[in-house]
Amino acid sequence: MRPSLSPSLPLCCATGSFRLLSKQIKHIESPGALVGGAVAIAMHQMKEVKPAEVDGQLQGMADAVCSRVRGPQPQALLAHLHEHLFDELGFVGDTESYYSESNSFLPSVLQSRRGLPITLSLIYKSVAQRLGIRAWGVALPGHFLVGVDAGDGAMLVDPFARGRILTADEAHDRLVEIFGQEVEWSSDLLQPATNRHWLTRMLQNLLANYGAAERYTDVAAMLELEMLLWPRESRLQRDLALVLARCGMMEAAGVWLNRYLKNNPDDPQESDLKQLLEVLTA
Repeated sequence: MRPSLSPSLPLCCATGSFRLLSKQIKHIESPGALVGGAVAIAMHQMKEVKPAEVDGQLQGMADAVCSRVRGPQPQALLAHLHEHLFDELGFVGDTESYYSESNSFLPSVLQSRRGLPITLSLIYKSVAQRLGIRAWGVALPGHFLVGVDAGDGAMLVDPFARGRILTADEAHDRLVEIFGQEVEWSSDLLQPATNRHWLTRMLQNLLANYGAAERYTDVAAMLELEMLLWPRESRLQRDLALVLARCGMMEAAGVWLNRYLKNNPDDPQESDLKQLLEVLTA
């Protein structure tokens, strides 16, 4: 028998996390939605986090910088921003426990002042924008940076390396260090990352972590959040179904797999997926 239930979420994600990210979707490209989305991702594990407190921490950093500068001069603001974030507060990349899930959680990184390039970049960008500085994410493969309008041209900042300033050539060299000489390079890689892609990359980091640790319920939770960001990406329905099956949630897995197959009859693995659906709904 084929399932006729209407699939609903969340199944595995913490309710508060799912609801908060849902609220960000309507204005996903606003600065607040990026911070709100990052807090929502963290709330799957850090259920007691209060979004207003996270926002207050970021605003407090901006206020501390602003109090030291008279006028809106970008160069002076940036100098004090770097001094405050990296010299005084000590934000830096976590090289000792790089793959710890806490490095992907904005509230945790604000507390420990250690994190991944993507979370440290989020903090830098958020504080810079509150100072009136134009800043954007640069989603290089394997290493996230921040682009900044310094008043006399754009520059690249690496918050993971205590705010090191990079040229485009140095960013390319960084990719070569990670991936080797065969890595493809294009100036398109330096284009601003959308909030939707920024949050997706945070989720994908956690998907990799949870998958490696065989934490399949958490894998399913991250897929549910990703489905909020990409509601038309049907492959996520298939992936969620497969993970739910591994979690022993056969009925829900069957519902999602059935929906996927109805909308994707040309999937190269259709035969195998249909056999799995028969098992799930037997």
